[in-house]
Amino acid sequence: MKKWLKISLGVIFTVGVITLLISANQSNNSKVLQEPEIDLEVQNGVPLITEAELLRVLKTNRLYRDKIPKSELDTYAIENFLDSLNEIESADVFIGLGNRWTIKVKTKLPVARIVMNRGDDFYIDNRQKLMRLSPYSKPKILVFTGMETVFKNRFDWDELINNDSLKTIFKLDQIYRISSYVCNDAFYDAQIVQVHYDSEDGFILIPRVGEHKIIFGSAVSEEQVKQKFEKLTTFYEDVIPYEGWSKYKSINLKFENQIVAKKK
Repeated sequence: MKKWLKISLGVIFTVGVITLLISANQSNNSKVLQEPEIDLEVQNGVPLITEAELLRVLKTNRLYRDKIPKSELDTYAIENFLDSLNEIESADVFIGLGNRWTIKVKTKLPVARIVMNRGDDFYIDNRQKLMRLSPYSKPKILVFTGMETVFKNRFDWDELINNDSLKTIFKLDQIYRISSYVCNDAFYDAQIVQVHYDSEDGFILIPRVGEHKIIFGSAVSEEQVKQKFEKLTTFYEDVIPYEGWSKYKSINLKFENQIVAKKK
């Protein structure tokens, strides 16, 4: 009899605990969530999307609404959606205690804009990945023009994104090397405003200060790019202070171990 009573009391206790847990879980899931805390990491001060725009796009795609119950919030679906956005490099979504939840996002960093007279413009980011233009932001970054001589035919966007050999053929790797060096150098980031591609002279840099053009040629390796900019720095430091910014019409960096400068 005592054994039966102990078993009965044990069963009643277990059922009671389970009932309390279910009730607590149901109460927790029925809680109405507040607006998310958005932790937006912007690289190098280049904002591609704001917190308000991020929240709005989630509402537009019916992944979040005001006063949404905790049980209806699909953090996995929100993460996947944010990761798919053109402007976002990584996203993490998690629910905290009570009615709090957080969205942690890191935006991409475009370093060059390729302007196409035929077809859509696009960006190259700091990971050497291609990006479509953003409807939310127009960052002031280095602009490349004249690429129509390379992109003679319309290209398939997805094929170009996923094909490294095509990136080389279309000189996107060279564009990346030049733009990466420029955006990581404070002086040249301010001085070089445009790069034009010419089939004869290669890449031509257009400076902000001075009436000259800088014939850069190719950029087949990071070392070559570094050496050419070092030559240009030498010219700026050793010649310009004595001759002035307006005396030269071109500075040619194409030749190894020398600078060919033409006066007006």
